[in-house]
Order: sequence, then structure tokens, then C-alpha cells
Amino acid sequence: MAIDKLILRPNAKLRFLEVLAFYTDIDENLGRRFNEQVEKCLNYIKDNPYLFRKCYGEIRVCYTKTFPYAIFYIVKFTPKTLKERVYVINILHTKRKIRYRNN
Repeated sequence: MAIDKLILRPNAKLRFLEVLAFYTDIDENLGRRFNEQVEKCLNYIKDNPYLFRKCYGEIRVCYTKTFPYAIFYIVKFTPKTLKERVYVINILHTKRKIRYRNN
């Protein structure tokens, strides 16, 4: 199946912008590198959505290479387009003790 779209949920987009602002405040170059790293992961997820392991039910996780962040996402089939869509649920720091719950 072909991936139709990759959609960032509002909380994932908000978290990404918060972290991007944090790294940019430290150093503009650091913010740019974080942005590139997340974009690279998102493109890889879109190209290979089933490559990454499931961690909570149908939720999969992809880790950034140089920053301690994980991208949590699900893949859903849309009958209308007969294609699959990737929904990025959240972007979380890997060193914090926050468990993602699908509410």
C-alpha cells in the first residue's frame, strides 16, 4: 500500500515547535540540526512506515539519531482513498519518565 499523507497531530506539532524553540534559543545551528533530524525521521517513516517496531498497541516508534527524542505514530488505512496515512501522535524526550497513553 502507498502512503497518502503524513499528518502531525496538534500535540505533536506543538511539542516539536517547543523543542525547536528550546534548541534554537541555545544555538541557531542546534535548532537547525534538530529540525533536519526530525524531517529526516518523518521522511523515513513515510517511506517505510512498517519498519519501526510497535511499542503500545498499534503505536510505532522511531528514534532520532542524534537527539534524545522519539516520534510516536500510527498507520491507518483510509477506505476513501484506498491508501494508508501516517498520523504522528507525539514527539517525546526519551530520558524522561513519561509514558504515552492512547486516550
